[in-house]
Amino acid sequence: MTKKSFFREKTLTELRDLRVRQANTERNLVDRIASLDVDSESIELRLRLIPGYFFINADNSAEASRKCLKHGEYLTLSHPKTQSDCNNSREIPLKIRSRDFEKLKELKEEQIDYVGYSVRPTWGDRTRRVVPFTFLPEGVKLFTYAENKAGGIKVSSYDDAKRVQKEGANIVVEVPSRTVGQQRYRFRLNHVPVLRGAENLASVLLLKPSTIHDEATKEPLRGRTPHDTFYMRYTWATDQEGSDVITYYPHDIASYLAIIKEEWTKNKNLTPMEMNPFALPSQHQATFYAKLDNIIVYDPTLSSKHKLRKPHLAEKSILLARAIGKYGHDDFCFWDWERDGALKNYDWSGRS
Repeated sequence: MTKKSFFREKTLTELRDLRVRQANTERNLVDRIASLDVDSESIELRLRLIPGYFFINADNSAEASRKCLKHGEYLTLSHPKTQSDCNNSREIPLKIRSRDFEKLKELKEEQIDYVGYSVRPTWGDRTRRVVPFTFLPEGVKLFTYAENKAGGIKVSSYDDAKRVQKEGANIVVEVPSRTVGQQRYRFRLNHVPVLRGAENLASVLLLKPSTIHDEATKEPLRGRTPHDTFYMRYTWATDQEGSDVITYYPHDIASYLAIIKEEWTKNKNLTPMEMNPFALPSQHQATFYAKLDNIIVYDPTLSSKHKLRKPHLAEKSILLARAIGKYGHDDFCFWDWERDGALKNYDWSGRS
């Protein structure tokens, strides 16, 4: 399947035709990536970013990377532990993330192996939610595309029922595909905080995407991406954690941004923004993320002659985590309107 031109990535051939700089050590790798000229340079990684234990019983690096994305280190956010504590707390997700992300600055760059962050509510469905770091800029990039080239993301009105105050709204969204010729994804985001109240933090920690079924046939609509639909948990026998984990994908993040826009435009309502559970990238992060497209990975598990490939999702996520450790939350994971401008106007070229 062909990606739309807005999401097109450089091919291995194109990258090999540039001036290739080899990286043999993990030290100062973030600086080396940040200094890349995306028009003339690429970096070939002659090192392994995925922790070694994920290669045990793995047939190749792709399988190890999938295990890492599913079972790797996720920074657990220090949100209140009970629903009652959430209702009594004045903290918002941004403050919690800011505090916890800053802990990465205490680690050496090469010690950071986080692939994302997570929350674990002890109420409602009690299911752990994870946000891979690479899906954050991808979500904003999808929102940028939708706003500028696809007529936006369609957001339905929510039922103004009493339970919305306590549980959040269930909102139907329609999101463009990143693939040529594919129809929009239509699904529901549950527990979206839209009415200001003490229950907002507890609600948003239960945020959950769900599939919509056709009213007549009861068949599921095309609501989730193939990666989500066929997302297999490589659950090890020694795991105490069950297989049920909710992973937020770029389409979920883009949809939440569309809801923020809808509520502000129509109702001058900032509640969804104030309770936003996603660490929105700065323009700095968008530029750094774009430069990851100029990375080549030497992979001895490949059968190809040159044994080169593009980075896997887990590898990109680890590199983003290390950049957070270097630059800090406010510089890298916080959208500042005055500094960064509108999200829909972000520059994804890697040149800014």
